[in-house]
Amino acid sequence: MEQQAQAASPMVTAYRDLKARHPDFLVFYRVGEFYEILETDATRVSQMLGLQLTRRRQKDAPDIPMCGVPSGRAEEATERLLRAGYHVALSEQPEEPGGDRPLRLLTPGTSVQDAVLDARAPNGLVALYALGAVVGLAAIDLSTGETMSCAVAPQQLSAALARTTPREIVVAQWQEGGEEMAKAVRASGVPVQRRENSEENLPDLLQEAYPDPALLRGLSEAERAALGSLLSYTKTMIGRLPTAMLSPRRLMMGDVMEIDAPTLQGLEILTDATGRCDGALLHVLDRSVTAAGTRLLVRQLAAPLANPEQIRRRLSLVRHFVENPRQRGDCREALGAMPDVLRAAGRLSVGKATPLDLGTIRNALGQACTLAEILSPVVAVVPGLKPIVRDLEQMRRGDALALRETLRRALTAQPERDIAGFVKSGFDRELDAARRARDEVAEALTQLQAQLAEQTGVRSLKIRRNALIGFHIEVPAAQASGLTSPFVLRQGLASSARFTHPALDDLAAKTETASTRIQAIEEALFKSFVQQALVLRDGLARMAHAAAALDLVAGLAQAAAEGGWVEPTLDHAPHLDIEQGRHPLAENLLEADGRTFEANDCVMSADQRLWMLTGPNMAGKSTFLRQVAVIVIMAQIGSFVPARQARIGIVDRLFSRIGAGDRLVAGQSTFMVEMLETAAILTRATHQSLVILDEVGRGTSTHDGLAIAQAVMEYLHDTIQARALFATHFHELAVTATPMPHAVCMRMDDAAGRHDELFTYKVLPGIAAKSFGLKIAALAGIPTSVIERARYLLQVR
Repeated sequence: MEQQAQAASPMVTAYRDLKARHPDFLVFYRVGEFYEILETDATRVSQMLGLQLTRRRQKDAPDIPMCGVPSGRAEEATERLLRAGYHVALSEQPEEPGGDRPLRLLTPGTSVQDAVLDARAPNGLVALYALGAVVGLAAIDLSTGETMSCAVAPQQLSAALARTTPREIVVAQWQEGGEEMAKAVRASGVPVQRRENSEENLPDLLQEAYPDPALLRGLSEAERAALGSLLSYTKTMIGRLPTAMLSPRRLMMGDVMEIDAPTLQGLEILTDATGRCDGALLHVLDRSVTAAGTRLLVRQLAAPLANPEQIRRRLSLVRHFVENPRQRGDCREALGAMPDVLRAAGRLSVGKATPLDLGTIRNALGQACTLAEILSPVVAVVPGLKPIVRDLEQMRRGDALALRETLRRALTAQPERDIAGFVKSGFDRELDAARRARDEVAEALTQLQAQLAEQTGVRSLKIRRNALIGFHIEVPAAQASGLTSPFVLRQGLASSARFTHPALDDLAAKTETASTRIQAIEEALFKSFVQQALVLRDGLARMAHAAAALDLVAGLAQAAAEGGWVEPTLDHAPHLDIEQGRHPLAENLLEADGRTFEANDCVMSADQRLWMLTGPNMAGKSTFLRQVAVIVIMAQIGSFVPARQARIGIVDRLFSRIGAGDRLVAGQSTFMVEMLETAAILTRATHQSLVILDEVGRGTSTHDGLAIAQAVMEYLHDTIQARALFATHFHELAVTATPMPHAVCMRMDDAAGRHDELFTYKVLPGIAAKSFGLKIAALAGIPTSVIERARYLLQVR
């Protein structure tokens, strides 16, 4: 290997040095109009992007694998890799021969460009720092500047991570001797970076990012360490700290329902089993008309509220918009024209802004005023609207009004990303004068071209400009010999010849002077506008959050109106009373197929807090289990619910163990995954929790499975005393639940249903009499001979 390295070409040697410094990154090395990717990176990138894998020849060393990406498609390529969780290092060509190669480090959690981001999903970067018995967590969405922090016990980390919906996790310090932190990080399914910091640098970074100490008041030592680690990683990746950083919002785990990643996945809350959004609860609920509104809904679904008063306030807003469809429509129409000011301000903060972002801020300020006007007449009768209207109306006064007026007068109607030309004529006298000078020179060039064509008799004479030789006079090669002094030949080509001329040189110099002056003025104005907007960073964030909150409740009202849902009631009592509940996603699918969803009740109380549910496959057990959990989640985010009526005692933690799956990468079998998730439930659930278990113990032998399932059921009933739905195929298990004082046996009806369906999908009291396994097997297409043999074996046993 050493001989190969010594014999390798300078480019390959430089590539390997860069890869050694950034081993976790896919290295793109710019050579002319291509980015070259070599060796193991080439193999991986070619597979991910469908590129042809070739080989790079070396004079004195073996050929090495290579693939390439045209520079014009690099953004698309890096976008796909970042979305897949990879890190990319772009090594650019030096500006001067022999100079250093600029390097850009791109990671999923530090991207702020629209091409990489999903507009309707948060883009969180999380740092973890274990300190003693707690884990400090700090999260930032660099695309919006929103920052959060909390300090949790390792057992709560999975729910805390799910709440922040990260795309990338940085672990600055692992907890010594503990597995809970590692389990939570693995269960998140998010790319993880192990990165140690120099602890003495963390206070300096915090002071640099937050000059006002009051912004960090109340943060624990672990939170500060995590936040400093987050800033350190951010600075390394993007080359700077964000400016005008927003104060971290402290996440208190007790103020929300805790839901861990396996439960979110098992219940298909944010995505379905295949990772798609259109088969999840999010898809059913999302009627938001802004990207920020959808991002807020995602965060709410990952961590529903646990305070009845907060939930009631949100429900009152949803109720108002359900009962007032005209105002709901007016608000949604105005919100639909509200651009994503949070992400525009986020790009300003990290130095990635363009005039397009300034246009976004200008337009958002105008829409905030429109929304305030729509809502102001009803603030007195809908108290929950008061803070929303307050944060919208602040954009009509003071510095915000001044910024809006400045941007209105300064910016063109639709600014582009390019700074050139983004300022309207009439805003800046000096800029207008420089533009007039440029235009006068352009007119003079046109006149000079006509004059020289007349003088030389070469009618096809043209004045052109290119990057290599600048302004020049171009004539056909056959007529070049007729051009003599003061024409000076600069370049002869097969079909044409290029000349300079004193008059042209003079105009070229004037053009360059005017263009340079215009560029300097436009850049200065752009920086000035950015600074004015950054001064309003907090106000812009409050305005954007108010608009997102309004979009959330108006969207939930729209979904409720479309679905015919009802307002739930919530309190701290240990009941769960859902009458004629329906699963919103399953109901939509059935209605699209011309069928009707079978509604069911779920009545739980202190006397009946554990439901033992039996019944055959395909009879609707899993749908019913998910339906109850989904209705509880919807109620606690402040949504109306698909039921005739619903009274819900607040759930502090929701746990679900539905379905089977292994984790081959972690070396865990299906049964091990089942036991790990069940263990997490039994160690973390409280008497206020809701636990949903489907077929515990099925991954091992019948006798072992029955014993484990019964012990788990008894522990839930006797020790934790949580509300629990326990579904099983084991009829023997249901028999053991009968004498339990706070348990009730329920079953899925095994009678024939409507529309030639196999079952009625009704939940009834009692224990299922049989499993219908052979009938299901026959429906699945198992050969008749196999079915008959199985039936015989059942009879003889």
